[in-house]
Amino acid sequence: MTRTAKLLLAPLFLLQLLFFSFISTHRFLDVDEGFYLLASRLVLMHKKPYVDFFYTQAPLLPYVYAAWMKCTALSWVSAKLFSALLTTLVGTLLYGHVCRRTRNWISGLSAVVLFASCTLVFAWFPLVKTYSLAELFLFSGYLILSQVSAESPRWMVPAAGLLFGLSAATRSYLVLLLPLFLWWIFHNSSTLTRVTSLFLWFLGGFAVGIVPCLYLFVCSPAAFLFNNLGYHALRSDGGLIGMWHEKLMVILVSFLGELQGNGIQNSILVAVSGAFIFSIHKPKYVPKFAFQIAVAIGFISLLPTPAFPQYFCLCVPFLIVSTVCVANDLVAELKSRRARLLAAVAWGALLGVYLAASFPDFRKYLISGDGINAVEAAPDKEDWKLPRVLEVSRAIDQVASPGETVASFSPGDIFQTKTTPFPGLENDFGLPISARLTSQQRARYHILSPAEVEADFAAHRPRIVVLRNQVLVSLTAKGDRKWDTGEDFKSVLRAQGYTLVRSIGGISIYVCCSKP
Repeated sequence: MTRTAKLLLAPLFLLQLLFFSFISTHRFLDVDEGFYLLASRLVLMHKKPYVDFFYTQAPLLPYVYAAWMKCTALSWVSAKLFSALLTTLVGTLLYGHVCRRTRNWISGLSAVVLFASCTLVFAWFPLVKTYSLAELFLFSGYLILSQVSAESPRWMVPAAGLLFGLSAATRSYLVLLLPLFLWWIFHNSSTLTRVTSLFLWFLGGFAVGIVPCLYLFVCSPAAFLFNNLGYHALRSDGGLIGMWHEKLMVILVSFLGELQGNGIQNSILVAVSGAFIFSIHKPKYVPKFAFQIAVAIGFISLLPTPAFPQYFCLCVPFLIVSTVCVANDLVAELKSRRARLLAAVAWGALLGVYLAASFPDFRKYLISGDGINAVEAAPDKEDWKLPRVLEVSRAIDQVASPGETVASFSPGDIFQTKTTPFPGLENDFGLPISARLTSQQRARYHILSPAEVEADFAAHRPRIVVLRNQVLVSLTAKGDRKWDTGEDFKSVLRAQGYTLVRSIGGISIYVCCSKP
């Protein structure tokens, strides 16, 4: 990097950290954040995903967040600031990589601006979800592998494999990128002997990275496979991989725009990269590798059913690399000063359109909640803001004894309390698929059916119940979440002697019997 690029590194890191921290703590909460956080807390209590509680993703995230919160604080704010830090690290790595590839600090700065202002980034990376952690591992592995040469230290290839393995242990379907990484090694190796050696080193590092998956698979193969594959085949009518006509609509709205995103930014990144990336004739052109990874992730993200537009956020850093690098190289290849000036103006205008497209989305995710399924369905939008959840958590601690078991249909409401989650309700995605499982399967996978929940309430287990006016009941093949008002559960609670002791927005706390 140039001297100017190095001087900008620290200020850009701090500015990104402040920006993403603000977004993370002020954005409407995502429905997944609660179960990720509760899973992290359960790991701190020496519980294992799949084996001891229902968990629907690859297993690494709760261990990483648990380690962070053990060193800081077991709180929403701590976890969200960690997500902001992870996002900032991705943006900083992106800046350094573009600066090195282009030898131009303006290109690096442009990459950071594109990254921070992208709706798919600021709306999804700074959350307690798998995106920022998986992206940090994946992008770091790409950075190392893209710099490997005959003179490189031997540790670089296994380190790249390790980071790639960690990304797959965070978001499992990223393992499908393995052939592309191996192809890059093969394409950039001079002899068959060297190819074989590098393959073995990379796969060895990858094997170490997926050790958490291997360990939990050995602990309970059936539970591991159900949580990572079986659940996803049951959660909608489309099966594990299907409903391709719906996925075609996901592609269209991702480029044309819809309530969850503007589409313009995606179109600009893909159009510029796709149109010009292969016109740059340089040996071992790294931005081509970045573009190929982005395209591969885009295809892989369409495989699960339902597919969500947010899944494409993992493509963005790689698309930014290819877009900015190809724009810089095209301008550099122009011979006349006038042509370079006109090209720079054109790229600047395109950047202006890109930035302007993000402004309505800032309001959407921070203020209005328009297009956010859970927020639109809520009787009170503030129920999906961090202050409301913290207020509910404090109220729960006021009526519960430390360590007391509490049933909550939204795991995030009891994460930052001194209570223990009711077995079977650690994850709010169990109820919607419970009818498709036998009683033996539900017991094995730690899932409760509505009838079993009602039977527990009839037996006054547990004493305290936290119930929102939104209970997740199903997912459609389009990915829409269907919500119920919870009136059936409220009727059962009242009939069994539970009393409403606190109502905060659309969230109610019921208590039965005397304090234990």
